[in-house]
Amino acid sequence: MKKTGFTLIELLVVIAIISMLAGQILPSLSTAREKGRQANCINNLHQIGLAIEMYYQDYDEYPVWLSNLCKSEVIGLGTNYLGTGKIFLCLTDLNKGTRGHGNPAFPEINDIPLSKVQIYYSYTPSEFDTVAYSYRNPNIEKCSYTYEFAPTHCKWFESTHTPEEIQQADTNGDGIVTWKEAKIWQSMHGFGGQVPIVRCFWHYYNFKQKVLNLAFRDYNVFISDAEWEKSSY
Repeated sequence: MKKTGFTLIELLVVIAIISMLAGQILPSLSTAREKGRQANCINNLHQIGLAIEMYYQDYDEYPVWLSNLCKSEVIGLGTNYLGTGKIFLCLTDLNKGTRGHGNPAFPEINDIPLSKVQIYYSYTPSEFDTVAYSYRNPNIEKCSYTYEFAPTHCKWFESTHTPEEIQQADTNGDGIVTWKEAKIWQSMHGFGGQVPIVRCFWHYYNFKQKVLNLAFRDYNVFISDAEWEKSSY
């Protein structure tokens, strides 16, 4: 009786073909998965924008930190616009928000506990920034996004602008320009409402995609390169 089956050469050819097909399909699957994560992140930013607007309507002010939009066990440091804060997590962030926004250049706009910022970013806060962090909601320990309206010292602005511009931005006259003051100054001097109040860098870090930005004032989500001032779309 004649035996049937694969020869070794035939088996190797089949394995090679399967490997080639897998090599072509897997990148497409990875890209599709990342597009889904981007869509989820865009939805998160839209929801955060709605919560910020509701907060503004109620208090005539922007939240000191994003975490203040959520419930808190500490009176005065939380609200109930966004529940538990799961919406602050980007699915592309492999750290799941535990290490903040991931940009070592600007550790002071991480809305995670100050102790974590100090550890993960080798950050030594000034007395001013230490006080600023005391205003965040301690019940929220994870956040994948930058909060561009943070109450911390914006040394970047002071190092890149003229004394006159610094004086204009320092609206309360305390000699320190905060991130919020810097962003409002940008809005008033050439950028209008297209100034980001919240940003997500994780798609940029992990997949070389564009940065996702929630625009100040109109709360539209737009994409940009890392330096949004030079590259917003």
